[in-house]
Amino acid sequence: MLRHGEAMMSNANEKDADRALTRDGRARARETARAASERGWIPDVTLCSASRRSRETLEVMGEADAAFGAVGRTMYLGSLYHFASLDGQYRTHLAECVAREIGILAACPPEEAACAKVPDARTIMAVGHNKGMEEAATELCGEEVRLLPATAALLEREVDADATWADVLSEGKGKWTLVAVATPDGLVANATSS
Repeated sequence: MLRHGEAMMSNANEKDADRALTRDGRARARETARAASERGWIPDVTLCSASRRSRETLEVMGEADAAFGAVGRTMYLGSLYHFASLDGQYRTHLAECVAREIGILAACPPEEAACAKVPDARTIMAVGHNKGMEEAATELCGEEVRLLPATAALLEREVDADATWADVLSEGKGKWTLVAVATPDGLVANATSS
């Protein structure tokens, strides 16, 4: 679960979804990417909000490690922007997106190597906005998770071999473990606030 980097202030001539990252937001996203990459937090698949600041966050992270935002393994979804502001609905919507988008990526022609491992994806990264990101992470692990700009929470869970992503994301609260939080300043182990 990754919250986008710090964005420019809104102005009357621009839609909120079109706000760009600040210079500091770009730098901090790059540092978070390094902290995550050094620890092997590399996604098999990424679901990213279609907002400009989310796309730019992923783009900057990709400059630090090409695995972030890899072509054929990244989907940009406008709904991740819209659902972030709805109380208590982000986790359910994220589960629906994962079920739908993993199927779309898995349907790539077999000769496209970028799609080869998608059906067996073990790590999915969601890039988006608060309050939805914090709510979803908190619901999944059953403890408060605080996501500041350009901060990523690694959640993990043991599952049965026949479990699907939709199954494990839609099941009740507290089934996941918060492993750590990656910030631009490094890793905070078992952090519930940073």
